[in-house]
Amino acid sequence: MPGPFLPKPLRIQVGILLSGCGHYDGTDVQEAVICGLALDRAGARVVALAPQRPQFHVVDHTVGEEMESPPRDIYLESSRIFHDKIHEVPGFPLETLQALVVPGGFGGAKSFMTSFARPGVRRVAHPEIGAALRHFLEASKPVGVVGLGDILICHLTGRPLEDPQGGLDSTAVVVDRERRIVTTPGFKSFRRVSEVAVGIETMVAELVQMVNQP
Repeated sequence: MPGPFLPKPLRIQVGILLSGCGHYDGTDVQEAVICGLALDRAGARVVALAPQRPQFHVVDHTVGEEMESPPRDIYLESSRIFHDKIHEVPGFPLETLQALVVPGGFGGAKSFMTSFARPGVRRVAHPEIGAALRHFLEASKPVGVVGLGDILICHLTGRPLEDPQGGLDSTAVVVDRERRIVTTPGFKSFRRVSEVAVGIETMVAELVQMVNQP
């Protein structure tokens, strides 16, 4: 077990599960950074997590189209987002974390699950990702979800996947108290980063309250 990560830490330790760097083929960078900022402001220690495996494909973000490129590793691409060290899953002691946040971006569907965009083919979570998420769900540790991060979470929990909606209150979050999941729509429903930030801050506040009041 890495030295600084203790089963009973001095402050809350929250993992952020990353799937690359870029909302078309990995994690939505703005959602991830706002999550990290909101958690830090709430007094939590942010722990970046990612698997070491090739991402599904690479997208040119200037046009939103797939590009010919050598395979890119999810772990290496994810390490671009935060200044702090990124930790590999599996391998990191998840028992030292009190909660998990899953930001949006299409990487959660493309690289964390099989059979993306293949009609009629059953989609499943890759084993290491499924195991990491189930650690939190089965232990009733709170999970925060932003935007398209709900594709993975809904698959693992059997929750219905909701279509994007406009005109929402940016402070509104969906709280599943039985499963201890808090969801904010992020860029799936909002276009302004200020609105996304308000939703994430509300989600993080609810998440931290769940950790402190199990």
